[in-house]
Amino acid sequence: MRTVTNRTTAALLLLLLLVSFPLLAALPNQLAAVRLAGVALIWWYGGVVAPCLGALIAVAWLPDAPPRDEPGKARAT
Repeated sequence: MRTVTNRTTAALLLLLLLVSFPLLAALPNQLAAVRLAGVALIWWYGGVVAPCLGALIAVAWLPDAPPRDEPGKARAT
């Protein structure tokens, strides 16, 4: 049961990262166009922050794949 909860949480967080980019672009007064170190905030988010957070979420919360059965061995019941 815990694996399903972790996988669902991770999937929702990854979707939130994707949805945040157009929401930032839609902010009034071009707020996402404010520059930091010569680059717009929206590009910092899309090029650095979101990919790093996505990798962290995937590593931390997505469970490992279940072990595969070896060919030729009978499955224990």
